[in-house]
Amino acid sequence: IKSKQPSSSNNNEENNNNNSLSCASLLQRPNSWGEAWRVNVQEFKEHWHDFFLDIYYNEENGAIDVILLSMELPFTIIRKLTNPVPCDGYYCRPLVAVSIILSPLWLWYYFNDQFGYDLSSTYIGYIFCSAALVVGIIVMRYAPGGDGPMDLYMVVPLTLYGFAIAATWLDSIADKLVELLELFGILLEIPSTIMGLTFLAFGNSLQDLIANVSLSRKGLSTMAVTACLAGPIFNLCIGLGLGFMALLKSTGKEEIHVKFPKNIKTGFYFTLANCVLIVIAGVFVGKGVLGRGYGYLACGLYLAYVVTSLYV
Repeated sequence: IKSKQPSSSNNNEENNNNNSLSCASLLQRPNSWGEAWRVNVQEFKEHWHDFFLDIYYNEENGAIDVILLSMELPFTIIRKLTNPVPCDGYYCRPLVAVSIILSPLWLWYYFNDQFGYDLSSTYIGYIFCSAALVVGIIVMRYAPGGDGPMDLYMVVPLTLYGFAIAATWLDSIADKLVELLELFGILLEIPSTIMGLTFLAFGNSLQDLIANVSLSRKGLSTMAVTACLAGPIFNLCIGLGLGFMALLKSTGKEEIHVKFPKNIKTGFYFTLANCVLIVIAGVFVGKGVLGRGYGYLACGLYLAYVVTSLYV
């Protein structure tokens, strides 16, 4: 009696089945706390392994990109460990859990640095830290593994919380960049007006410029124009409103007298001129279409604004 030897095709099928089962086990929720710990540790190691491979072994990254990403690496790691991102494409169950647990440490630093308020000195800070710890453990235990996705009732509050954390990061980074600009202006003896008109304005608007140009090239011109107008309106209304609210609260004053220097008044005048130019070029001349001529006029208007502000 000859025993039938398994063929190579059967072995391949068994391996594929085992791989599919292992992948399915990662996507499923753990059945016990011990299994949750083992799977989360494995996913956490795999995430950081892929993260470093994407920086140092990515063929699309040149030498300059690797150097810049390496310089940014400590801040990127801290940001990833304190800002929960449960969205598709960025989901990692243990990283979401750890970032929720460690997010109170970042908020403690932020409020202490920006407002001089120590969260650990009040019972609110301890309650907040305890709640973050409980939520992080729940995510680690009951959230799906792999690429998710998480349930909607968990994604919505965690996304809003991550958005708030991201806003504090942006505020802190912007504050440090302004301080660096002031330092460079003092060292190089460059007036603050010129620094604001050039380096600060370019750096603050470069990301929006790239995004809006990309939208226009993809045929989403209406969305690009809307973003160009909605961004400054948001900054003027919400930024100034919340900024003055924080200033009034920190100083204890009921009102603050504001004096507009000549360069800010010049900015107001050129902003109104640009709005009038958009209406004339888009409504009366272009009949709902902004042509290439408006782009040239807008660029010339900005150059005139910069020159006028420097000599006013």
